[in-house]
Amino acid sequence: MNKDKQKGIEAFVKPRSVAVIGASDRPGSWGSFIMEGLLTWKFPGRIYPVNHRAETVFGIPAYHHISSIPDEVDLVVLTIPAESVHETIQACAAKGVKGITIITAGFSEAAKEGREREEELARLARTHGMRLLGPNVSGTFNLHDRFNASASPARFLFPTMITAICQGGYAIYDLMAGAFAKQMGVGQFIHTGNECDLQVADFLEYFGEDPQTRVILMYIETIRDVARFRKVAAEVTKRKPVIVYKGGCTPGGTRAARSHTGAMAGGGEIYAALFRQLNVIQSPTMELMIPLAHAFLEFPPMMGNRVGIVTMGGSWGVALTDTLEKKGLKVPELSPTLQKRLREMGMPIRASTRNPIDIGAAGPLTLSVEILVEMGREILQSHEVDALILHGLGRPGMVSENPPPARKFMLEWEKRLMKEYYCLMDEVAKPVLLGCHLLPWQSQAVHDLTQEGCRIFHRLDEIADILALRSLYQRRLKQQAAETA
Repeated sequence: MNKDKQKGIEAFVKPRSVAVIGASDRPGSWGSFIMEGLLTWKFPGRIYPVNHRAETVFGIPAYHHISSIPDEVDLVVLTIPAESVHETIQACAAKGVKGITIITAGFSEAAKEGREREEELARLARTHGMRLLGPNVSGTFNLHDRFNASASPARFLFPTMITAICQGGYAIYDLMAGAFAKQMGVGQFIHTGNECDLQVADFLEYFGEDPQTRVILMYIETIRDVARFRKVAAEVTKRKPVIVYKGGCTPGGTRAARSHTGAMAGGGEIYAALFRQLNVIQSPTMELMIPLAHAFLEFPPMMGNRVGIVTMGGSWGVALTDTLEKKGLKVPELSPTLQKRLREMGMPIRASTRNPIDIGAAGPLTLSVEILVEMGREILQSHEVDALILHGLGRPGMVSENPPPARKFMLEWEKRLMKEYYCLMDEVAKPVLLGCHLLPWQSQAVHDLTQEGCRIFHRLDEIADILALRSLYQRRLKQQAAETA
């Protein structure tokens, strides 16, 4: 990316100063959402509220016009009526502003002539060397630099090295708020909206080179410049995983996308073929986007498609096997040599060692944590599986400060076993997934381990999708390397 384009995009993620035109104290207004985001995350740069009536906004001196601000302004966020946008962009150009985020809606998503108005705004901005984001967006943030000019509830933001580039906003905020309790989130977020100027490919190129981004997450309804997206994505996916959820694949979804961002969404099969060619990972559901991104951020590569299962319940093992194999993975029967080794370590004849390995049938308290962890290590080091799942631990119920001794013992036993299995991942360099049907507020063990940073997945299809896509990504990466060799 050339330096001029990089600086233009940096205005939206690394500004030194921000002016909010339409800033307000009024609860529920866009001007208040943006101001609250900046203040709650304690933006270290300069904040300039612009309101032609108020003297202060959130206790900060306000300016009646952008021209009244005595200092340079990197980024302007517009939260004003659509009819005022053109005139205000002209005033920003005279001020020497670098970038403008247009929160304002009422353009191509609302009427046919809206696209013509957007194109006129883009021409005006380019004439003066400015870049535009939007219109019809909810903002941007870069939590690494404590910059939050978005409407996302600030206390539910959890910074990571995942960056989200999205043509939609509020649904992503909902996903981030839900992920917060599981210690998941994104560190940087761009809502591109109607894309009258900057498009998803521009930000994909920028974050493909960004050292604070290791995984890129995208919500896409349309790609306006397919050739550019193809060129950029082909390079970025060689260095970083790119995960996409494609909205607007059905006739009804296409209609909804058109009224959402003015997008002309294309057929799902066409986009799926494009993503396959580029090794872009396509998330099967919106709900899986953030957990899938964390799996790519935190788990080692999965070099094959064979999965080992250690379970507390035989029924969970059967159901998990079915779910994994429906996704193209294999749950192979372990070799006689490995099964014999597991028997020698203490697995009784009544407990299966074929795969899944049923430690519940063995009687959990008849085997120490040390022995069970050593079994997991033996399976992972055997070269017979490419990933391992420990499923079914995490008893229901929360525990009081002084639980009965038996309950306290079981809680510590479960937590220690789950955590040590999780740590095998770094030791053996293969994915190890913990699975439990219960959520953090339904099981004390799940709650405590989640707070410690252990990933625990709660649905069988979620586990299967993550492992299947990890395996598929590595296979495509290998193919890419062979084709370019």
